[in-house]
Amino acid sequence: MKTLTVATLNLRGTQVRWHERAPLLMDQLAQLRPDVIGFQEVDVLLDQGNWICERLNHRALGRGPDRREYRIHHMSNPRERVSLEALAIMTRLEPVEHEGFDYLIRNRVAHRVRFDLGDGARFDFYNTHLHHEQDPAGNAIREEQVRRLLPWIARHSRGVPYAVGGDFNAFPMTSPVKMIKKRLRSAHEAAHGDEPDDTIWTPLRTAEVGWRPSIGMVVDYIFVSADVQVVEACRGFDRTHPDDPTLSASDHYGLVATLAIG
Repeated sequence: MKTLTVATLNLRGTQVRWHERAPLLMDQLAQLRPDVIGFQEVDVLLDQGNWICERLNHRALGRGPDRREYRIHHMSNPRERVSLEALAIMTRLEPVEHEGFDYLIRNRVAHRVRFDLGDGARFDFYNTHLHHEQDPAGNAIREEQVRRLLPWIARHSRGVPYAVGGDFNAFPMTSPVKMIKKRLRSAHEAAHGDEPDDTIWTPLRTAEVGWRPSIGMVVDYIFVSADVQVVEACRGFDRTHPDDPTLSASDHYGLVATLAIG
């Protein structure tokens, strides 16, 4: 069995106090050192993804015996946002394939990286960000995106273990998540019997909008195929600055899962 740590985090680009929260993000990344992480809302204009990758290599490569360098693979949002925002998969595993998938609906894409784990083992990691508007029309768009995403995954990962991470902009009891869970398992739910309490009302978001709901809201997930064993899963990137309780790494919490493959 090969054990991997995978993660997902919506970065919120370089908006909302980025220069203040970037060191907090880097501290937590350097401590976690995931094997692979999917980012959403990566600022392309300021090359945010490569900035993170370069600094993580500078910090993480000096620690411990594992000195594998991180690399980052981007997939820009299509059409009018192509020069503004991207998804990114950052990894210290050995990539053998990388490709994207355009939903052809709004400015949303998914992408996949296949990794060589050694001894003939392969693992696919998918990263995506679904439509955001929280109304019936928005939910219908997410349903259609899921209907297109699942066959794309099935075509490419037949016989290969995989995980799908990202910001799905859908609550656990909504139809898009139910559609996914008919085929895949939520890593957090597999480990704990339920989704986390909240993934989007971080202190940064609360301070920005000036209020927070009385109940948590979950829209971020890591899903896994049936042949992947979930060892542990938890919410991540949830520490605030020691001198400023309103400052967190992003306006989303991340998710982290330890998976056993093979």
